[in-house]
Amino acid sequence: MNRPPMLMHLRFQNDKKRFGLWIPLFLFAPFLLAFLIVLSPFIFISVLLFWEDWGKWLVQTVWTALVSLFSLRGLEVDVQNENQCFYVAVK
Repeated sequence: MNRPPMLMHLRFQNDKKRFGLWIPLFLFAPFLLAFLIVLSPFIFISVLLFWEDWGKWLVQTVWTALVSLFSLRGLEVDVQNENQCFYVAVK
């Protein structure tokens, strides 16, 4: 499995202004990990209780979300119009 993305670069540009923003995604990891640790007993119990109804679906959904998140490295989106430009890069 790949490692998760660490930085996101956003750039907005129109006729009058140009604005860029670097977002360090690695700073969100400790908060996300703490949130997951707090909720993990409740998630585990609910998956065990409702395994036949939606437990399998929940496990597959979480796995797919993690694989998708970790695969975002190298993504570049560049949208241009006559007057505006929007650029996103995940590194």
